[in-house]
Amino acid sequence: MKYIITESQSKLLQPTIQSLIDSELDSLRTESEDWGMEDMDAIHEVQSVDKIVIDRIVTVSKIKVYVNIYTNSNRNDFDNLRAEIQYRIEDWLPNIELYIENIIDDREFGPGIDW
Repeated sequence: MKYIITESQSKLLQPTIQSLIDSELDSLRTESEDWGMEDMDAIHEVQSVDKIVIDRIVTVSKIKVYVNIYTNSNRNDFDNLRAEIQYRIEDWLPNIELYIENIIDDREFGPGIDW
């Protein structure tokens, strides 16, 4: 059975999808503590992310979720992390696709500054 999600429904889905993204990122952080030396690049990729925040959701034939990745390093390639989180979320939402909209350097403004 095919479900059509309207724009207003996608706004209702946003907190749920954000929660799934946060949960999977936390799981990957925990799992990465047991990874070995051969996984150093993957460990660095996971540890370089402070947070992932939904920018917008577009619903056409699939649920396309555009995210901003806030990083604490000079790293600018997070496609493996994005793909792994998408893969894990597909258990709940089989027709979801994650896209990286922006990579934002979280170090730019420094700690304690509230803009």
